[in-house]
Amino acid sequence: MNRPIGGWRRLSAVIAASALLPAAGCGGGDSARSTGPAKAGSGEVAKVTWGIDSAPRSLDPAHAYDGKSALVYEQVYDSLLYLDAAGRIVPGLATSWSRPDPLTYVYRIRTDAKFWDGKPVTAEDAAFSLGRHADKKVASEFATYFGAVKSVRATGPGTVTVKLSRPDPFFRYIPALAGQVVQKAFATAHAKDLGTPRVGTMGSGPYKVESFSAATGATLVRNPSWWGPKAAVKRLEFKVVGDPETLRLAAQSGAVDGTFLSDPSLSRRWRDGRGMTVKWVPSPQTVYLSFDVATAPFDDVHVRRAVSLSVDRRGLSTALFGGHARVARSLTPPESWGDLAPADKVRSIYAGLPEPSFDTAKAKAELAQSRHPQGFQVTVPYPASMKWLGDVLQSLQQNLKPLNITLTAKQVPFQEYVGALYGHEKLGLQLIPYTPEYPDPAGIPSLVLGTEQIKGGFNTSGFSTPEIETVLSQQRAAKRPDPVAGLGRIDAIIADQQPYAPLFYTDSGLALNRRLVFDADYSVWLNFSQQWATRLRPAA
Repeated sequence: MNRPIGGWRRLSAVIAASALLPAAGCGGGDSARSTGPAKAGSGEVAKVTWGIDSAPRSLDPAHAYDGKSALVYEQVYDSLLYLDAAGRIVPGLATSWSRPDPLTYVYRIRTDAKFWDGKPVTAEDAAFSLGRHADKKVASEFATYFGAVKSVRATGPGTVTVKLSRPDPFFRYIPALAGQVVQKAFATAHAKDLGTPRVGTMGSGPYKVESFSAATGATLVRNPSWWGPKAAVKRLEFKVVGDPETLRLAAQSGAVDGTFLSDPSLSRRWRDGRGMTVKWVPSPQTVYLSFDVATAPFDDVHVRRAVSLSVDRRGLSTALFGGHARVARSLTPPESWGDLAPADKVRSIYAGLPEPSFDTAKAKAELAQSRHPQGFQVTVPYPASMKWLGDVLQSLQQNLKPLNITLTAKQVPFQEYVGALYGHEKLGLQLIPYTPEYPDPAGIPSLVLGTEQIKGGFNTSGFSTPEIETVLSQQRAAKRPDPVAGLGRIDAIIADQQPYAPLFYTDSGLALNRRLVFDADYSVWLNFSQQWATRLRPAA
């Protein structure tokens, strides 16, 4: 999975997003990849039932930073900014924005937005909503993004000004990620239970909340007073279907009209049918191995290289994922570059990176040079909710046998898996999926490398060097150097020292009833930072 976070909740949100959201781009694949349904028609749709594998935890973004909750609450709020399908920042409630100096961001708020109760959305509401995440009393799950925020104030009838205590080049994305605006009066009156099933919330988005259950899902109805183009779907019901096969059968039968697909190992089952269209697209998720360089046997670089050489990345891409995963040549996926480099330049960068090898003979040679030439035993956990990670480990288990390395894949509860990663205690070997929260190629390296991230952050390898520290510092500077050179150097160090072994960039999918069309470019940025339900239209 896009920044250090306090506690395990941030990673749980990131991996939850990895387990849910589709992403931008296009690429190769098999017949399961579809060009999608025909053109959108006019008119309305009375009801759409959307399948999700678990219910939203809350409708308060501050206490529900995860992909499943965001799918719902992005429809009921307006956000200051959004990301478009290519990851570019576009207007929301803020019609324009500027950065007059490295420590100041200014947002101009539109004047025609109203909350569901008819009251206007003001700069005070917007400043309050953004500022909540920096308030320690709120204990927002977005708090990590506001570490550099000094103040958030309404500085005019339609102006919000954010002051930073230090330059933070990543903050430009935050109003598109955590910029949902809730009515200040309502949130203040319900400071302890905002977003709960009992209280609900007060937004200004294209849908209003009719009902919400943290167990069964939510029902939204169209907001007739929304300032944007009228949504075609009048009623949107989120239905929890926890079992993947039950969800697939429900989609095939028409009991569920659509769902986002997160498990590419199921792509052979999720295919176009008589009443359903399935589309797979590349996502910015990177799946990688993490080696704890502080503890044996992974404190030995030859051991790390031997394990990395034992992963059949290309074979798994075809056999397990049906072509819906690409061999990762870097921790940073191509889709995470956003508007920081032209697409042809990004393609050229990745074409020039070496593809990791699968070579048992070389793996044996590396292990022979290590302090553990006779092999060893290792147990690797994976979350029960992501069975496909266990399948990857089973493949690696077989490939390590010729090296006399015994790998045991251990299924554990999701919270236990994440909690252990944040505990930073003798992590050994880990298999981790990560999806960037914003399109910046420095996002993953800044999270998983450097001394700042070893305790309390997400440097699960415990690896850093003076050169790594210098490059990371440059990427965080107010005037960033060319990201290509810096990230190229990071890739070279990782390839040599193997604190992390990138494995795959996985695809994600959209399954949609043929009576519907997703009338937009299909992208993870839309799903996590857009009112995606407004893009659902009746098929022509």
